[in-house]
Amino acid sequence: MAVSLLVAACAQTGIPDELAGESSTDDGVDGKADGAADGTYTYFSIDADLRKCLSPVCGGFFLARLNRSTTICADGHAAASCYTPTLDWSESRLSDDLQHKLVDAANTGASAAGVRAIVRGRFAAKTYAGHGNMGKFVVTEAWVAETDAVSDGVFAKVVSSHIECITTPCPTLKEKGLNQSRTANIAAIDWSFAGLTDREVQGFEDEILTPHGTIVAGDRYAVGHEKGRTATAAYHMLVDTGPCFVGGCSGQVCSDIDGVITTCEWEPQYACYHDATCARQSDGSCGWTPTADLQACLAQF
Repeated sequence: MAVSLLVAACAQTGIPDELAGESSTDDGVDGKADGAADGTYTYFSIDADLRKCLSPVCGGFFLARLNRSTTICADGHAAASCYTPTLDWSESRLSDDLQHKLVDAANTGASAAGVRAIVRGRFAAKTYAGHGNMGKFVVTEAWVAETDAVSDGVFAKVVSSHIECITTPCPTLKEKGLNQSRTANIAAIDWSFAGLTDREVQGFEDEILTPHGTIVAGDRYAVGHEKGRTATAAYHMLVDTGPCFVGGCSGQVCSDIDGVITTCEWEPQYACYHDATCARQSDGSCGWTPTADLQACLAQF
């Protein structure tokens, strides 16, 4: 991935950015849940509400769709941003410590320029006594900025393009605009705008190779005859890295809960797990690592 470590001096700005701007073609799918690890919809900036009044009217969070000018709130109306009194973490698989890390970033972002915290998820109904349905936001992913650099430009998820070349520059990266269907292959990310150390840059380079990739905000620039994107800000996905445990009556369950108890009906495929690896998977959840041996064993049943 070293090809992406270019400096601003190599950049030629002012060229068209395929990911910039809004398109009505995305309106029909943006409100639907997009569960793919490398999907691009249902991403929001999130800032804490610092107003001083009683909950649930104040003290929650403001959310806004990234790369879009409006957001559809829990009551169905469109606004620049939407207020929610409550975050529902039940689908996030994040520990309390990681939830607090996201909330801390949202608090910082409330009084700072740019976007410090990003969540993926959806608005849902929730009734509050004396206030009716003010909704909640169900969090499925959480991302925080690595530095306090001010984000600017298009928000994009960057993953490997799986393209290999014998010359450089080579479009080894694929960027997908958040909350839109447009994509582009690029040859480089200029990390210098985000104020990252070499070690932090390497961390993002490694994350690009994972299924969930990484998120950057920035602008288009030219890299020779190829394209690149500046990173005015870069975001890590929060992933729980605690231990995983084997449980169940037959040792068939892999989870982050120690001592899981199940009923004791025996299924022949349970024998496949006796030599399998129970570990954190690429989406952050505990599960059986899908090796060739495990898949071949399970295929028999």
